[in-house]
Amino acid sequence: MEYIFVYGAFRDAYAELLKNCVYCDRTFVYGKIYQVSDFYPGLKRDKESIVHGDIYMIDPNIFDELDEFEGEEYSREKIWTAHGIECWIYIYKYDIEQYNQIKCGDWLLR
Repeated sequence: MEYIFVYGAFRDAYAELLKNCVYCDRTFVYGKIYQVSDFYPGLKRDKESIVHGDIYMIDPNIFDELDEFEGEEYSREKIWTAHGIECWIYIYKYDIEQYNQIKCGDWLLR
């Protein structure tokens, strides 16, 4: 099993893609999120802001499917959460200047 930190679409509309996951905890990571579309955000690392999300344990065999779903816009990287758990996370790869930051840091509260 592997840990994944989810902060956007995997927390609501596309949670079923995590399949037989196990919810672990709510926490945050350092970064900023931006509303890339009406359906999903993009996260950029930042040491002065936080992004709220959830940690799940998932079967690592589903990463190919998750990577395909996220597409070329995201890279999957490891990151440490505020709870000290190293998790996989999807980081937005492209420029975010044209997008609005979600200042509260929580996609579900946008």
